[in-house]
Amino acid sequence: MNEKKCPFCNTTLPEEAKFCFNCGAKLEEKQSSGKEILICEVCGFENKPGSKFCISCGAVLTGTFTSSESVRPQEVEFKPPELEPIKAKQPEIKTKQKKKGKGFKVSFYQFFYLGLAFVFVGLIFYGVIRKERTKLEPHQHPEVNSEIMAEIDRLRQKVNSNPDDMASTLRLANLLHDVHIFDQAVEYYRRYLKKNESDPDARVDMGICLFELGRVNEAIAEMEKALTYAPKHQLALYNLGIVNLTTGNLEKAKDYFQRCIDVDPSAEVAQKARRILEQHKF
Repeated sequence: MNEKKCPFCNTTLPEEAKFCFNCGAKLEEKQSSGKEILICEVCGFENKPGSKFCISCGAVLTGTFTSSESVRPQEVEFKPPELEPIKAKQPEIKTKQKKKGKGFKVSFYQFFYLGLAFVFVGLIFYGVIRKERTKLEPHQHPEVNSEIMAEIDRLRQKVNSNPDDMASTLRLANLLHDVHIFDQAVEYYRRYLKKNESDPDARVDMGICLFELGRVNEAIAEMEKALTYAPKHQLALYNLGIVNLTTGNLEKAKDYFQRCIDVDPSAEVAQKARRILEQHKF
C-alpha cells in the first residue's frame, strides 16, 4: 500500500487521502484516472470499490459507485486547530498567616534572662518593703510641705520668746521630727519632757529621733521609760521591737512585737508587727 505524508503535521497517510486525519488539512489533489470510485456521502472522499467505511471520516459507505472524472472535489475550508496559549506559571505567593491561639515564642535564653530580671526586681521590691516595715512609727506624722516650714519658723520664734509655752514647744519638736531635723527635735523634746515627764508619746518620738541619729542605747532607754508610764503603749512596744531587731537582739524584738499585737490585734501597727514576725519566722 502506497503512503504519503501530510505537509502540515508530517503524519503518514494512505496515498488516496485528501485530508489529514490528524490535523484536518486538505492535501494536494491528484488527477483521477477515470476509474469507478465509492464516494463518501459525508465528507466526499473517494474510496476504493469494495470499501464499507470511509477512509477519511469513518462514515458507512452506501455502495454507490461513480466515475472519478465526474466527481468535483468538495471544497473544504481548512481551519487549523486552535492553539491553546501557554500561560506562564505564576509563582505561588505564600503569605504567612498568624496562627490563632499561639502567643509570642520565647527562647530558653530569653526566658532565663527574663526570669533573672523578675528576680532582681522582686529583690528590690522586697528590700523596699522590708525597709518600710522596719521604719520606726512616730506618734504624729503630718505631711511635710512649705507651710510646715513656715510654721516651724513661727513656732521657733514663739518658743524662744516664751520658753514656758509647752504646747508650742511640743508642736515645734514634732514638726522638726517630721522634716528630719532630728538633733533640734531632740532638744525641744527634752525641754518639753522636763515639765511633762509622763507623756509617753513625746518620749517615744524623742526615742525615734535618737535612733535616727545613731544613739541606739539612748533611744531604747527613752522608749522603755515611756512604757513605765503606759505599759500598753503600742507604738512604744512596736518601735522597741524594731530597734532590737535592728541591733540583732531577736528574742527581745519577738517579745515586744508580740506584746504589741496583744494590746490590740486589729490595730494597723499590730498588723505590721505580725507581718514582721511571719517574715522572720520567729
